[in-house]
Amino acid sequence: MPQRPISRLVAASDLPNFDPRVIERFAESAYRKANAIFTGCVAGGVTLGAIFGATPLTPIGAHWPIPQAFGFATMLVGALVGGVIGYVVGDTRAALCRLQGQTALAQVEGAKHARAMADAMREIHEQIMDLALPAPAAEPVPEPSPFNLPSLPPLRVATGGPQLKPPPLSPPS
Repeated sequence: MPQRPISRLVAASDLPNFDPRVIERFAESAYRKANAIFTGCVAGGVTLGAIFGATPLTPIGAHWPIPQAFGFATMLVGALVGGVIGYVVGDTRAALCRLQGQTALAQVEGAKHARAMADAMREIHEQIMDLALPAPAAEPVPEPSPFNLPSLPPLRVATGGPQLKPPPLSPPS
């Protein structure tokens, strides 16, 4: 399967800055949606239950074994059963919307905690670096040579290890 070419990469400078208010507004709308779903399911359940319960009051109900005199009672029982069914369905669906809102709020809290942790780690790192680095000693500044000679690197002396004899001044005979 051929791969599609990436038309444009998104650079970090192209991304918008993090704004927790956007996610908080999303969470608020998820909670409003949850309340609307719950209310709508209960109201719809009551309405449909009342319609089905009122069937004995209609011409269709004339052929049912339930007399028309019990029509109002069956309508109330239908509304009650429909309301319970609407409550169960609405509560489940509203819980999913609330879960989305809580997930979004948890992401905001996680970002706040991560930022606080990063700031604390940065502060600790700076404190450690201040303790680890000795104060810079004032090095003597060599006086410039009046002969314009290039400066030589400092002499390095090897310590430890076997002692080496200096080379002879004249070739061996």
